[in-house]
Amino acid sequence: MKGTPLSSPPRFLLFDPTGEGWPKVALPQVAFAGRSNVGKSSLLNALVGHRRLAHVSRTPGRTRGLAFFEIEGKFAFVDLPGYGYAKVSREERDVWKTLVEGYLSSCRRLRKVYLLVDVRRGPGEEEKMLSAYLQAHGIPCRWVGTKVDKLSPVERAAAGARFEGLEGPRKEAGPLLVSAKTREGIDPLWRDIRSSFSP
Repeated sequence: MKGTPLSSPPRFLLFDPTGEGWPKVALPQVAFAGRSNVGKSSLLNALVGHRRLAHVSRTPGRTRGLAFFEIEGKFAFVDLPGYGYAKVSREERDVWKTLVEGYLSSCRRLRKVYLLVDVRRGPGEEEKMLSAYLQAHGIPCRWVGTKVDKLSPVERAAAGARFEGLEGPRKEAGPLLVSAKTREGIDPLWRDIRSSFSP
């Protein structure tokens, strides 16, 4: 894939299904969260210019732990397990909830969480609850609308309205609209990611 902004290839670090492994990752981190069918893996692959960094499954909800990837030897991407669409038991969802909330509430190296939402539907109740959780814990977050390439020009003009009042702690930072397929919005997202690690 062309256009990758990385100075060195990304590297898989850790898959943690229990919450016992992530404290060993000493790099500063940004995390990506979203429903199981939001296109999170495809977006991560587009960001790093690597088609197989994050596994893209035909069955939503296959990522059942925290996946860490080293970026440029300086920071890490964290792929949080998807939620909502996955066909799993309530008990398993509770395990995921404990895993994710344990990481979000305790990781002192976490700089920001990107809340991924299919731009065609906008944030639902689960996304809003996660946003509220992050704000209550003082964790910076930003909305990312995925699959913008699937919108018509008329739909695109109205897409931002679905996020009104949900900007997060920084009211001036509206949603970033992206497409893993066409790479639209990838550069602005990268600028935002890098700004998360600025002094």
